[in-house]
Amino acid sequence: MATHPDATAPPPNLPLSTSPTLHLTHPTPAEKEATWRLNGAAWRGPLSLEAYIRREHHLASQPLTQNGGITYWILVDSAEATASADPQSPSPRTILASCETLRKRALVAHRATPSTVTAITAHGIGSVFCAPALRKRGYAGRMMAELGAVLAAHQQVAGQASLFNVLYSDIGKQFYARRGWHARESRHVALPAVRQGEEKGLGSGEGREARALYASDLGALCEADERLLRRRMGRWGEGGADTRVAFVPDVETMGWHHAREEFAAGEMQGRKPDVKGALVEAGEGRVWAVWTRTFGAGEEGSVLHVLRMVVEGEEDGERVEAAAKVLRAAQREAGRWGMKTVEVWNPERVVVEAARTILGEVEVVERDEESITSLMWYGEGKVEWVGNEKYGWC
Repeated sequence: MATHPDATAPPPNLPLSTSPTLHLTHPTPAEKEATWRLNGAAWRGPLSLEAYIRREHHLASQPLTQNGGITYWILVDSAEATASADPQSPSPRTILASCETLRKRALVAHRATPSTVTAITAHGIGSVFCAPALRKRGYAGRMMAELGAVLAAHQQVAGQASLFNVLYSDIGKQFYARRGWHARESRHVALPAVRQGEEKGLGSGEGREARALYASDLGALCEADERLLRRRMGRWGEGGADTRVAFVPDVETMGWHHAREEFAAGEMQGRKPDVKGALVEAGEGRVWAVWTRTFGAGEEGSVLHVLRMVVEGEEDGERVEAAAKVLRAAQREAGRWGMKTVEVWNPERVVVEAARTILGEVEVVERDEESITSLMWYGEGKVEWVGNEKYGWC
């Protein structure tokens, strides 16, 4: 009854998605690579399949993902033959669906205890996949239903329960909403890349006052960002959410994104990007961005994503000007690497105003089909996701 993982035709006698014998489990090493070969056909982009598999191994060895930081999941039928005792041998089990979860540091604050911001563990869900031959049978939905229940306690300290987890839907809002992951704000602004010799239209400064940020700069900046985030989460006005949650924008998270871009750049361009962001002094504060590059097959699919944009101090005209300089630096860096655009997810008002000083007219794009930020909330009352930016993606 089992099928080779690379088969394109479904095996006979497939179970119903409602079968009590279906269950969520962890793959053997051979099964894990089988899932990569399956989803790599859809997601590898310009990488070869073998390079894609090497990248997945590479990403699993980063500080964020080491020591249980990443967990792999598969949906299988326990009524089918069990896996071989040899973890390296091909599995006789049919992998009905698969995904992975990343353990992340997070914060929670409650209106009822406004001065307290608590560190918790939460998860990001990625690589949700069902082989084309097995689709339209409810397996992905069954896997997600089981995963949502499991993550309520997964990797939590004894006696504690999880409060939330997130995913980023590329199939619209409804599929995951029916299973408990409700769509959150999913907006972005895009600025065109600027190549050498095209700076004339950038306005005064041309982004040159921004100081380039390197990997060695990020530790201290991420610590400063976490302090700012904690203060923001502890300030409550009238009305609004009962609870606030956020992922910590720590250096391990940024490093995972940078490992991804460096691998792709090395494979495709034979060089690795060293500039990780830009910073501008603004009076008694600073404005900075940390970014990453997504490499497509050509310019059209290549984007410089701002992972996190931070504004210290009041969002006044001086901060708008500083943010514009940071964005101009991002445009120039995007041009240097053959990107088409710079994207900032869920930008704050100061960032939108900064983009407007560069472009004149700015469209804030509402995403309806791809990269829909979606959150499962296990708690009570209304919850606000603070810092819902690209750094949380996985």
